Amino acid sequence: MKPLTKAEEQVMLVVWDLGQGFLKDIMEHIPEPKPHSNTVATMLKILVEKEFMEYEVQGRNNLYKPRISKAEYGKKSVNQLVKGYFEGSPAKLVSQFVSDNKLSQQELEALLQQIRDAQNK
Repeated sequence: MKPLTKAEEQVMLVVWDLGQGFLKDIMEHIPEPKPHSNTVATMLKILVEKEFMEYEVQGRNNLYKPRISKAEYGKKSVNQLVKGYFEGSPAKLVSQFVSDNKLSQQELEALLQQIRDAQNK
């Protein structure tokens, strides 16, 4: 899976939220500052080529739909992050969050419970 650029990811986030959409719909939901519609149309074409998006022709317009879910992309992105920056160790990623005080006591306890539940299956 090729990674998304920031601009491509912004378009994907809009389409994931909409579920599907025409260029006009997507443009309405892109946050300011909005790129030109030709730029977004080019990004949609690239996203189709990268197999993140598909479309069906409806009249003179294309209806764009995601081919990969937001959750699936997030999972693959996190796996790449762990592999690239944390020596393939999810524990090192969590440890970084702990040392940066990014996880509350309650969140840590919930993680521990998830680990216990997974081990008991």
